[in-house]
Amino acid sequence: MHVRRLGIGDEEVAAEMCRLFDGDGSVDPRPFLQRAESVMFVVDDDESGPCGCAYGHELIHPDGDRTMLLYSLDVAEPFRRRGYGVALVNAFVDHARAAGCSEVWVLTDDENTAAQATYSAAGGERDSADQIMFVWPLSERS
Repeated sequence: MHVRRLGIGDEEVAAEMCRLFDGDGSVDPRPFLQRAESVMFVVDDDESGPCGCAYGHELIHPDGDRTMLLYSLDVAEPFRRRGYGVALVNAFVDHARAAGCSEVWVLTDDENTAAQATYSAAGGERDSADQIMFVWPLSERS
């Protein structure tokens, strides 16, 4: 297993991960990879190549505090329960720590027990507050 951060020049791998987890279609990851505050990690299986990814964004608050949102974590079904998800989360958290962020946060729901187990195994602590999320769909893709 090998975890690596993608950057400019890794568009093909990023597009492969997008198609694997978000379906077919035209994918252009260049705008994402070009943004310094956007972060994408990929985990490679030693025999099969890329099989999972995690991505998110650094957020700068008005008071200067910087946090990282872990927006998405995906591991292909045949590679689950092997520690790949935990490795991706750990790489993401390590990056945020090195970047000087004060916190990493992620949203999930009570029904996603696999995500809860992964985040807990990676050292995450469940926030005791009851969270409610509102969304504003702005396009068909949202």
